[in-house]
Amino acid sequence: MAGFTRSDGIMKQVAFYQLTPSETEEHFLNIVFRFQVVNSGNIKLQLPIWRPGRYQAQHFSKNIPQVRAFDETGDEIKLNKKGTSAWEFQGKEGQNVEVRYAYYAQQADAGGCVSNQEMLYVNFITCLMFVSGQEEIPCEVKVDIPKDWKVSTSLKEKKSGLWSAATYRELVDSTFMANEEIFQHHWELGDVHFWAEGIGPSPVFQVKLLEAYRKISAFQLEWMKHFPVSEYRFQHWIKEEAFYHGVEHRSSTMMVLGPPDRDLYDDLIGLASHELFHVWNIATIRPKELWPYQYAEEVYFPTAWFVEGVTTYLGDWFLVASGVYQKEEYLASLLGNLKLHFERDGASKQSLIESSIDLWLDGYGKAIPGKRVSIYYKGAIVALAMDLMIRKKFEHRKSIRDVMVLMNDRFGIKQQGYALADVYQVVEEVYEASLTNFWHLWVEGNDPLEGPLNELLDFVGLKLESSDQGLLLNQLSEDFNLDCQHWLQGLIK
Repeated sequence: MAGFTRSDGIMKQVAFYQLTPSETEEHFLNIVFRFQVVNSGNIKLQLPIWRPGRYQAQHFSKNIPQVRAFDETGDEIKLNKKGTSAWEFQGKEGQNVEVRYAYYAQQADAGGCVSNQEMLYVNFITCLMFVSGQEEIPCEVKVDIPKDWKVSTSLKEKKSGLWSAATYRELVDSTFMANEEIFQHHWELGDVHFWAEGIGPSPVFQVKLLEAYRKISAFQLEWMKHFPVSEYRFQHWIKEEAFYHGVEHRSSTMMVLGPPDRDLYDDLIGLASHELFHVWNIATIRPKELWPYQYAEEVYFPTAWFVEGVTTYLGDWFLVASGVYQKEEYLASLLGNLKLHFERDGASKQSLIESSIDLWLDGYGKAIPGKRVSIYYKGAIVALAMDLMIRKKFEHRKSIRDVMVLMNDRFGIKQQGYALADVYQVVEEVYEASLTNFWHLWVEGNDPLEGPLNELLDFVGLKLESSDQGLLLNQLSEDFNLDCQHWLQGLIK
């Protein structure tokens, strides 16, 4: 129940939620939210308008037909709607409040919710309100599902059917899946526990895929030296229709792919590697504008290219460095990303900084021709350039690894947000020289990058060339040169 509960003699407030699939309205979740008013005055109930990982106002309240609130005597509390996703009332200190609403759960992607007779799938951030200013209090969630259903979630099960989180922020950084059958596979790397869990045909979760997950996670943990969490889950929903979507969380990733009758192996390992590195590069190493997350407003930050571009580059590079990919497979994947920038966005007018800020405007849908660049693909090219530039100067004694480890030491572990100037400073510290001209060309400008990129690719014996079939990434000699081998071997010194 809501109110104050005793733990080791200390009184603390707990927010309580109950989720029950509707028996009368298809795809609706009936939600109860109980809490106790701390201080008398205006109380704001807030539903997030966006979720971390997708920097776009999605206004999840569009899925809520009505919100009602009641006090402990059962009398209804008058709510005043404020904006699209907030409701206010005058509360009294110590007052127990129960909020009731239904949520339409029919968004079948990696960031949504689905409720039907076959499964319950919830991204809590889309559907659970909070009292503004109380994002740090402990939370409990009761989920009503058939007793024989299996569950996959990063939340801790306090007792049967009841899960807990240390804070609202932890709660909404979690995904909940329940189904009659869920594939589960567990392994350990030192003190860290990993799971691969999912809904879908068992042949998808082949030994080859699970072994790739082991190699990727082992390499990333060693590469970064420090893993922020003690447990991590690769969560899957394999759908019957064609689909590809992943969302990162601090202790898990949710991946929705399909159909199962095609080979999903390459998509899964690439997506899993990308999302796993987000445990560091956004969940831990985070821009100052997002520390902490402000769920009720759009938050603009100029470093989205660093968040997604570095993760896109490294997510693919980890596949070859960990031995999951052969060199030729990785270079084919790299060419695909290069083509997505140069053939689609190469002449676009915006800089990476401008497109980072405009994520909230048109970063995920269609934009007008010639406007934006992809923070993922151009950002990945900048990460590639930084890596090769550092490796060339220091003959592979340093690399982009030094940048990310230093970013984690200086900001991630200390739970401090970084600014764009901090990114510049850390890279220059690793490079041991000013990079003003580099930032101006690669990050702050919109000039063509084919020439500057080829100057760096020459170091590893590669060249980006145009042809009748589009861009090609050609080797300058029959065999990979020694620097290319050092780059792709991923030796950790």
